[in-house]
Amino acid sequence: MSAQIFAALGAALPAAGAKLQQSVGGTIAFNVTGAAEPEWFLDLSKSGTPSLTKGKKKADLTVTISDKDFVKLAMGKMNPQQAFMKGVVKVKGKIALAMKLQKVFDIAKGPRSKL
Repeated sequence: MSAQIFAALGAALPAAGAKLQQSVGGTIAFNVTGAAEPEWFLDLSKSGTPSLTKGKKKADLTVTISDKDFVKLAMGKMNPQQAFMKGVVKVKGKIALAMKLQKVFDIAKGPRSKL
């Protein structure tokens, strides 16, 4: 399930990556338990080209979450703060980056109509 979200995020990076890079400015490792491809690395550091790759790398922030909860979080069906407080999502590293995750998930959803 999370693979589709990562695919959408990867597809959106060429167009939205530079803007995201300016607002996020860091690297994020995702450890999605129960997923076929559990480890992803998102590089939105201010130096270099924004990228999303499979695999484990040292990051400014590491997010550990189950596959089904990752999908809920990314789709906006789960409150990130409540998920953290309940232990559904675990974060390690620069917590300030965790507060910017919604911006990352928003580009994976694509543009929305303003009607």
